Amino acid sequence: MPLLIACAIIALCLAGPLAAATPEEGRAHVAWMKQNLPDVPEWNEWQQRTGALPPDFDALPSTNALPDPLRFLDGRPVRNARDWAARRAEIRGLFEKYVTGSFPAKPKIDRVVLLDESHGAGWVTRNVRLEFGPQSKGTLRVQVTLPEGPGPFPALIAPNLPGWGPALIRRGYASVGFAGNDFMDDAAPLKELYPDHDFAALPRRAWTVQLVLDYLETLPQVDMKRVGLFGYSRDGKMATIAAALDERIAALIAGSTGVGGVLPWRLAGEAGMGEGIQSTTMMFPTWYAPQLRFFAGRENRLPVDANSLVALIAPRAVLMEYGLNDEVSNSWALEQVYHSVKPVYEFLNKPVRLDLLRVPGFHGANDQEACLDWLDVQFGRSQRPWRNDFLHPWSFSDWQKLSGEKLDRATPPPPPAAMRPADWEQHATDLRRSIQWLLGEQPPPIPPLPPRNFPGRGPPPGPTVVAQGTSGNPGQLAPDVPAWVIARRGLKEFGWLEPEMDQVESRRIRFGYGLSGDLYYPKGTPEGKKLPTVLWLHGYSYPLGYMWVYRRDLHPILALVKAGYAVLAYDQMGFGSRQAEAASFYDRHPHWSQLGRMVEDARTAIDALEKEALADPRRLYLFGYTLGGTVALHAAALDNRVAGVVSICGFSGTNLDIDALSWERGLLPRLGLFAGHEPQIPYNNSHLLGLISPRPVLVVQPTADRLASPLEVKATVESARKFHATQAGTEGGPTLLQPDDYRRLPATTQDAVIHWMAENFTPKATP
Repeated sequence: MPLLIACAIIALCLAGPLAAATPEEGRAHVAWMKQNLPDVPEWNEWQQRTGALPPDFDALPSTNALPDPLRFLDGRPVRNARDWAARRAEIRGLFEKYVTGSFPAKPKIDRVVLLDESHGAGWVTRNVRLEFGPQSKGTLRVQVTLPEGPGPFPALIAPNLPGWGPALIRRGYASVGFAGNDFMDDAAPLKELYPDHDFAALPRRAWTVQLVLDYLETLPQVDMKRVGLFGYSRDGKMATIAAALDERIAALIAGSTGVGGVLPWRLAGEAGMGEGIQSTTMMFPTWYAPQLRFFAGRENRLPVDANSLVALIAPRAVLMEYGLNDEVSNSWALEQVYHSVKPVYEFLNKPVRLDLLRVPGFHGANDQEACLDWLDVQFGRSQRPWRNDFLHPWSFSDWQKLSGEKLDRATPPPPPAAMRPADWEQHATDLRRSIQWLLGEQPPPIPPLPPRNFPGRGPPPGPTVVAQGTSGNPGQLAPDVPAWVIARRGLKEFGWLEPEMDQVESRRIRFGYGLSGDLYYPKGTPEGKKLPTVLWLHGYSYPLGYMWVYRRDLHPILALVKAGYAVLAYDQMGFGSRQAEAASFYDRHPHWSQLGRMVEDARTAIDALEKEALADPRRLYLFGYTLGGTVALHAAALDNRVAGVVSICGFSGTNLDIDALSWERGLLPRLGLFAGHEPQIPYNNSHLLGLISPRPVLVVQPTADRLASPLEVKATVESARKFHATQAGTEGGPTLLQPDDYRRLPATTQDAVIHWMAENFTPKATP
C-alpha cells in the first residue's frame, strides 16, 4: 500500500477535530479548519480576536434530512398555536445564534426627507431618505413610484431604487425600491451604529426592510395587505431573511437564492457538487455571521436550515424561482423544502401558498411577467390556478401502488469472505442475478440506430467549444452546459482552470439510447495513439450534470487529462441536461430503476469507447463521485470490460443505504421493500467489491463524512480484501483511502487518487 494512503488511514485513529465538547477539542477543530480549508483572512482575524470556538456538535441534534419545523430542538412536537409561537421564536433565536447574527430592536423613523419628486405619463416617482437609529445617524434611501389614481395599489419592494418600475406600473402595482444591494448599501454603517449586535451584511440589509414598510404605512396609496418583496441571488437570500423578520410582507419572490435563502445547506454543498457553507463563507465572508463557517462539513448539526426560514414566513406566500441549469440552484433540494414546509401551512389551517417557478437558463434567468402573474394570484387579482410541476415527484408508496411489488424474502447469500473458492463461480452468478433483479427489469436492449445527418436539420454533434468571450444564452431552451462553463474563462469556481483547459481537446460522441457525451483528451494526441480512458461519473449535480461549481480546485476531467487519460463525460439520468427524465421515469418503467438506467448508460458508454480509435479497450476505467461511485461499483460488478474503479464516497456502509437510494431519491425502489428486513437484502457493498476483484479498486471515504459510517466502510473494504486473499492466495483487493476530511473532493485528495491510479491501473498500452 502506498505510504500516502497508509498515512491517511492512520489519521483515522487521530481524527476527532470536528467535535468540540471541550476547549481543547474546539481549538483542535479550529486548527483543522486552518490546515484543511481554504484560507479566509477575515475569518481568521475574527476567530483570533474573539477566541470563538465551535459549538459542542455532539450536544446538537444530528439529522441529514431537513430539520422538522414542527418539532422543537429538544424533539418535542408542536401541538397548538401557543407551541408554534414558541417554536417560531426558537427558530429565529437559532438563526441569530448560528447564521445571521443578532438583530437590534426596530427603531422608529425620526425623519423622512424628500429628496425629489418627478411626474410622468401615468405615474409619479418620489425619492426620500429615512433617518433613524442612534442620534438619527442611520439613513436609508427609498424610491416609490405610484400609478395614477387614488389606489390603494398593491406594491412590490426590490433592493435597488428603480425596482421593477416599468413592469409594475403597467400592471397596476406600486414600485418600491431601497438602497440594499452591493452597489448601494445604506445598511453598511449599521455595524458601527449597533456595536452590541453582530448581524452580518445580508441580515443588516434585510433588517432595514422593516423601515421601508414603516414608511409605506404612511402612504395611503399603498395597500399594506398586499405588499410583496423580491430579491435575486444574494439579494434573494436577503429578501428571504427579511420576509421571515416582518409579517407585513404578504408575499416573497425568492429568485435563485442559492444556499442561505430558500435552498438548504444540508442538501447542497460539496456533496451536491455546488454552493455550500464552506464556499459561501470563503468567497463572501461578510454575508453571514462568521460562526456559520464552523458548520462546514457539519451541516447535519446546524439546528436550522432554509426550510426553517421559509417556515417562519408561512402561511404567507412564497415563490421559489430558479433557472433549470442555474449553477447555484438545486431542483431536487428546492422540492424537498416545499415538502418540508407544506405541513406548516396545513398545521396553520391555511392554503399552501408555497410555489415553484422554473425557467430555462442559468443563473440570472428571471421571468418578471411570470412572477407578477403569480403575485396577481396571491393578491386576488387573478383566478388562474398556479401549477407546480415537480421534476422529482418521488413517493415510495405511490411507486408500490403503481408497480404492485411486494417483498419476496429470498435467503441472502453469504458474504464473500465466508465463501470457499470452489463456490465462488456459482455465487458470483447468483450475485449478478440479484444485482440485476434489484436494479429492475431493463427494457429489451435493442441496438440503437446509428445517428444520421438529415438535410436541413444541422450537422451531427461537434466539439464542445464556444467562442472566447461569450457566455452562452441564459434563455436557450436546451443549454449546452459544458460549453457555457468552458466559455466562462477565468472563473475559478467551476474548476475549469487555465492553463490546463488550453491543453485539452474534445469531441462530442453519441452512444446508447439517445445519449451524447464529451470525450476529452490531451491536446496534440497523435493520430492512432490509444490512451487509457476514464468514464467520469458525476454525483448529485442537478443543474450542471458532469460539471460543477464553487470548487476552485482543478476539475477531475482536466486533472485526469493532465495525467494522460482520455475522459468521457456525460450527464447522468435526472441531472444537467437530463433533469426532465426523472419526473415520468416510473410511470414509463415501474419495474425498472433510475440506478438501473444509469448502469445501462455506463455500459453503453463502454460499448462506444470500445469503438473509439483514441481509447484503449483494455484500459477502460470508471471514476465516480458519490452517486457516480455507486454507479461505478454496480457497472463494474456486472461488466468485466471495466479494468479498474475509483469510487469516491460511493457507499455509506456495508449494506446498501435504503434511506438514500430508495426512500429519499427513488434511485433503487425495490431496495425499499427490505425496510425492516435488511438482512434479507440480496447483496451488499462487500459483494460488489468481491465481484470486481481482482481488478484494482480504490475506495475513498473521508473520516468525517456525515453521510456515511467510515468505520463500516473500512470494515466492508477489509472484508473484500480477505475474500481476495482467499481467492487469489495473495494480499490485495480494494484499497482504502481515508482522508481526514468531510465529504468533498479537494485537490489533495484528487492528487492522491490520480497517484494511486498511476501505480495500480494497467500501465501498458495495447500494441
